[in-house]
Amino acid sequence: MLPTLRQLEYIVALADTGQFVEAARVCSVSQPALSKQIREVEELLGVELFERARPRVLLTGAGEEVVKRARSLLLEAKELVDAAQVFAGARQGTVRLGVIPTIAPYGLPGLLAKFRRIYPEVAFAIEELQTDDLLRELRQGAIDLGLLARPFDDQGLSGPDLIVEPFVLVAPAGHPLSAPERIATDEIAGASLILMQDGHCLRDQAMDVCRLAGNPPATTVTAASVATLVRMVESGLGATLLPASALSAEVRPGQDLVARSFGDDPPGRTLTLQWRASSPAHSWYTELGEVLREHYLTLNATMPEVGGPRPVLRSPGSAQGATPETGL
Repeated sequence: MLPTLRQLEYIVALADTGQFVEAARVCSVSQPALSKQIREVEELLGVELFERARPRVLLTGAGEEVVKRARSLLLEAKELVDAAQVFAGARQGTVRLGVIPTIAPYGLPGLLAKFRRIYPEVAFAIEELQTDDLLRELRQGAIDLGLLARPFDDQGLSGPDLIVEPFVLVAPAGHPLSAPERIATDEIAGASLILMQDGHCLRDQAMDVCRLAGNPPATTVTAASVATLVRMVESGLGATLLPASALSAEVRPGQDLVARSFGDDPPGRTLTLQWRASSPAHSWYTELGEVLREHYLTLNATMPEVGGPRPVLRSPGSAQGATPETGL
């Protein structure tokens, strides 16, 4: 006799939450029913999977191995269903999209409405996740797609790069870097910059730009969100680097701030849509990627200019100095 897929879902949920009550809520069953099913699996396998500790249950050595294999089996079962839907030409069910926090508020307004209009039989669930969490959930099958920025370890993943989004420098009015209409990258070498906290890819990307300039930033101030980052700049603590798409939401006329472009070939980040390479829905997800790309560029075309010339979004691989598809 073998454990059922439903029982494996209970085991994985308990491993993830560490609490019977929370695992039962995730699985939409009563706590006694979930406890009974997990005990039945332990009796069937002849091993204890969980140490019933307080306040959280702990995985035993056997439990770690069983949970790892259970995740794999559940993922393959989902992809079996996905494959059948692909062959049937179906565009239905639920697509779970993970998005990093520095994209979600700025690149996705109106996206769900557009998806619903194009794919009325599909439910889209969007979850905001930092890069490491997004990649883990994508590989484990907790989400189907990830919208994030390179670089990252893409082993086992597949998907198109969508756009190259430029960075802009945002500084308080009167700051030494606020004067030029356009600035060169090397002008920020050694500047006092405010960056995101560790764990945010935007911090790593900003550090890379500073290294290109020839000197890491002199910074002791960090922020947990882009909104907080901009408020710190506004208070006069220093300058920062922002993805261009954040300007319209975070930097508005009337604020004591100046946004400056880096010129015709600004440093930037590559946004990409990724899925598991084993997924059978390559053509379907590629189609979604094109919708995402066009949506992002449409938003970009309506973003207001703030304090200087507009930086541009460009397609991945476009030549330096090529005419941009649209401006910011």
